[in-house]
Amino acid sequence: MSLIPTKNNIDIESSFKEYYSPLCRYAHSFIFDQDTCEDLVQEVFLKIWDKNPVVNSSISSYLYRAVKNACLNQLKKTAQQVIIPIEEVEDPIETSFELNKEQNISQVKEKVEHAIQNLPPRCREVFIMRRNMQMSYNEISEALNISKKTIENQMNSAIKKLRSQLNKTDLLIYFLMIGKNLK
Repeated sequence: MSLIPTKNNIDIESSFKEYYSPLCRYAHSFIFDQDTCEDLVQEVFLKIWDKNPVVNSSISSYLYRAVKNACLNQLKKTAQQVIIPIEEVEDPIETSFELNKEQNISQVKEKVEHAIQNLPPRCREVFIMRRNMQMSYNEISEALNISKKTIENQMNSAIKKLRSQLNKTDLLIYFLMIGKNLK
């Protein structure tokens, strides 16, 4: 059974079969909940089915851009749901964190570095080059003489393993430290 192609003669069924899994993995780089990623990718395909957009670029580029936009919109919506006026926020947690800030940061850094050291060697190397050295996938690919797809797989594997070993707060603090060069 073949689905009706869009105005641009894009066969939605074959596009879905070809791009669904890669688009879910791509969405997972923005949204860390697999079910939400799958929902967003399905919504993108439903919008294409419903609206029959005229696609001026390749279907691949169009789909990845649409999924990225859907993920960013989801992140905005989620962020708006958790915004609490500052007057309503009590600060015992913040106060206790501030009192022991250096100790807390040191503990988080130690936990994360231990988890990174427990990654498989190639996975660890790729992760450190990407996150700590701020290298692009292309730069890592050239430096290690491996494909960009292998880099993506290694990064996905590293992030999954770190998520399973660390809590979200520790990871967030660590990535903020990298961003502010507090390491």
